[in-house]
Amino acid sequence: MSGTCRQANESGPLMIRMLVQVVPEVQVVEIVMMPGQEIPGFPSDPWSVPGLDKASSRIRARVLRALLGESALRSFSSVVAGVSWRVLVEPIHGEGGAIVGALFVARQGRVWASWERSLVGAFGAVLSQGAILATRERSLLLERRLDGLLGQIAERLMSTSSHTREEILTWTMGTIADSLTVDIAVVRRHDYSRELSVSEAQWPATAACDYVVPTAVGFDADPATRVSVREPFVAEIGPPVDASAYFERVGDGPCEQPVSMISVPLLGTGPAWGVLSLFHFGRRPWAPEELRMLQAVGALLMQTQARIDAEAQTLHNAVHDELTGLPNRRALLTQLAERLKNDRQKTAILFFDLDRFKVMNDFLGHASGDMILSNVGARIRSTIGPNDFAARLGGDEFVVLFSGLDNEKEAIRYADQILSALRQPIELAGQQISHAASVGIVLSTPGVSNGMELIGWADIALYAAKRRGGNQAVLFDEDLKESVGQRSQKELTLRQAIEHDGLRIHYQPEMDLRTGRLLALEALVRWQHPTQGLLPASAFMSVAEETGLVVDMGRWVFTEVCRQLAAWRSEYPGLAISVRVNVSPSQFLIGDLVKFVENCLASYRVPGESLCIEIAERAILQEPEHTALIVKGFRGLGIDVAIDDFGTNYASFAALKRLPVNYLKLSPDFVQGMGNDTIDRAIVETIINLATALDLGVIAKGIESPQTIEKLLAMTCVRGQGSYVSPPMAAGELGTYLRTGVVRRGLDRSQGDLLENVLAM
Repeated sequence: MSGTCRQANESGPLMIRMLVQVVPEVQVVEIVMMPGQEIPGFPSDPWSVPGLDKASSRIRARVLRALLGESALRSFSSVVAGVSWRVLVEPIHGEGGAIVGALFVARQGRVWASWERSLVGAFGAVLSQGAILATRERSLLLERRLDGLLGQIAERLMSTSSHTREEILTWTMGTIADSLTVDIAVVRRHDYSRELSVSEAQWPATAACDYVVPTAVGFDADPATRVSVREPFVAEIGPPVDASAYFERVGDGPCEQPVSMISVPLLGTGPAWGVLSLFHFGRRPWAPEELRMLQAVGALLMQTQARIDAEAQTLHNAVHDELTGLPNRRALLTQLAERLKNDRQKTAILFFDLDRFKVMNDFLGHASGDMILSNVGARIRSTIGPNDFAARLGGDEFVVLFSGLDNEKEAIRYADQILSALRQPIELAGQQISHAASVGIVLSTPGVSNGMELIGWADIALYAAKRRGGNQAVLFDEDLKESVGQRSQKELTLRQAIEHDGLRIHYQPEMDLRTGRLLALEALVRWQHPTQGLLPASAFMSVAEETGLVVDMGRWVFTEVCRQLAAWRSEYPGLAISVRVNVSPSQFLIGDLVKFVENCLASYRVPGESLCIEIAERAILQEPEHTALIVKGFRGLGIDVAIDDFGTNYASFAALKRLPVNYLKLSPDFVQGMGNDTIDRAIVETIINLATALDLGVIAKGIESPQTIEKLLAMTCVRGQGSYVSPPMAAGELGTYLRTGVVRRGLDRSQGDLLENVLAM
């Protein structure tokens, strides 16, 4: 069993055990799956307090009716045998957002608290993710098997002649029926002159229920054979279609067994040529992969009738992106190679990437993300000319080719036109959503014919645009080319800085947004570069992460912070602040991290309460169990723990229950976007409400205006930092703040009055 399926098989029981442990007084927990939507690992065995079988059965039946569409799927109250039950219901979503099941938790009497509802909702989200992953892997395995089947059929059909046609078609029907375990497989041709769909080949000649598939079926007798139908027809047991009625219309009488069927129209350039149908006696869901395979077989069948048209369609599918309709990577490389052959024309390569798309995709959902990508593709297509070329490279990356340009300014002008089109908001679920993009530009040069090399250069320019804040175009030039080589040099120089006292620490104050009181300091590492001066962490942290230098750097930071804390405690007796230290996910891989910090505290006689560890959210997702052990070790030393940039990597709510953290830090992207982006504002408010429910503190980062402070206070967030509060400062520049205990900068008049009151005390 593969890893994903094994995790899916374990996720249901594990979720139930965890729910029983963390939700007080729970008496019934169960996962109910939609009939016909079974997924590996679901449902798990239900759990309930002994003697509650009747109540469990009644609640389960009501949830199942809701899944079948007979009522709304939501939490409810119910009375069973005179006892009042409170039932929380959370949908389990599958691929594409479809509901495939539900998690319900029930207990007698007591109303559910908001944090309990949030927690059960988080469990539902985790189960949905597990269901999606399991479905994807099962889909991949099925698709591989069906790909092999399709290859066999294609090989036989490609050799079909007028003499072997009936034999090979019959073999094809038998092969499909055996592989998909169905009872009947038939291919019909539409006879428009007689308004009949006539059997061309079927397997077997006699089917179950003593029923023989009719040689001809009228167009008006079966929705699957109506000539106007150009989409697959699927019928399964249950509302709104009962496929057994099919046999009453087209056969000699009803079949006594329930029937599931699927039909695929065989389409050419004109009216539908015919239909390929499968029948199964009994309940059977039809997988999307099976449908796609049948459609592919249909295309292969049509190749025998019109090879040229079918081959053209196949070529189109092979070189185009399904979501946007744009050419794909393969088509891009082919087109670029052709353009580079003409050395007399310069070709500009514009490499686009949507800014913050992952955050938006995680928050809105993949279906909404797909809509955004489709919209981006359409806007790019409408912006370029007939001789230009646009392709989707993958994910949220797009590439546009312009040829015949005179200079670099013309390429930048084209890029700005596209960026302007992409900035226009789109309506999504009743909201205006804005999304910007960054673009890297490179112009072809004589003698360079390697398209992938040029795309790589455009990619470097793209990420330069990202580093400069995004929503802009950057041209790849000699300076950028030189920077690639400088990156290797930077690694060597950074290593020397760590070993020879070339690092510095600046501290950014964290303020009580109501009073201006100094609450904490965040330690931010700086590099005193020998030629470039003082560099912020953003200038070298990626190199440190990639090379592992961040581990040694982290040890140096802990040592220096403890030393500085000891000095401040001596100079300012009674100082009641903590220093927050960022810990990289790479540092969590060190086995003795907690012991190292403990030794630092002991060496400088600094209490653990004077430190706060900030961990990246992705560390929780990558190594949840290992991270939990380290966090508990820090808490055992009295050290507070904060999750930095919470919400940017979609950490599970269950992790908050498992990890003894103290604070959630809001990403500056969300905080700065509150003023003009409803999504950012909703994210901030949701995180604050979650923290309140879990009794956690919230710290806002990136405060750049008094208006932001007002919005945060309105949402009950009272701690924050940013350039408006105070920039990072060297230890020697913090004397006033440390002596008065107040941050002076960044206060409006009303806040200044509060500050004066504090100073007068």
